[in-house]
Amino acid sequence: MTIRDALVEAYATLGRAGVETPVLDATVLLAEAMELPKERMLARLPEELPAPDRERFGGFLELRLRGLPVSYIRRKKEFWGLEFAVDERVLVPRPDTEILVESAVAFLRGRPPRQRMHDACTGTGCVAVACARSLPDLEVSASDLSPEALEVFRLNCRRLLGRELDHCRSDLLEAVAGPFDAITAKPPYLTAEEVAQMRGAGWPEPAMALDGGADGMSLSRRLVGQAAARLRGGGG
Repeated sequence: MTIRDALVEAYATLGRAGVETPVLDATVLLAEAMELPKERMLARLPEELPAPDRERFGGFLELRLRGLPVSYIRRKKEFWGLEFAVDERVLVPRPDTEILVESAVAFLRGRPPRQRMHDACTGTGCVAVACARSLPDLEVSASDLSPEALEVFRLNCRRLLGRELDHCRSDLLEAVAGPFDAITAKPPYLTAEEVAQMRGAGWPEPAMALDGGADGMSLSRRLVGQAAARLRGGGG
């Protein structure tokens, strides 16, 4: 079987199963199975797919058909040009969260040195780490209620920064002391009913990272009130 044949067959299999992006998913998973960048894998389409790679690819496809996201299968997700470790302990970073990083960096860039920023509900640490990489003089800390998520956060700090950012376990900002010049967060915003339906359908991401209460906004409302007491004048 050639690499092209394996891809075409995988496209059809994932498509019949109702996967929303069968071409992209199959392409990314095959490149992962072959341990090649996607572009190099595609340049070798006429070649035979080695048996070990074919077996690994088949295992990845089985996991995808069972509903596991591609990022969990690969155990990594690209965000802000960085490769973050992800697994079932954390929410997979969404591309639109880069807007939060862009806004924070734009707000803090050019301000006096030793600015302080805190990232609540940090999860993988994608926002905190991206901001720390973008602004080396920025003092960044983070928090999360989930001890499991903080394990992933520490791993990503060590891999991408070479050190751990200050962090603590906290229900939003309850255990966090300010003052800060900026506070970032992307708290859970789905309703409890939506989360229950998703989990019932086998959605693998942690409920704690999804459930925003009865109307999806309960954590956001609490966070706004807590943040106001921890921001310096002119902070945001």
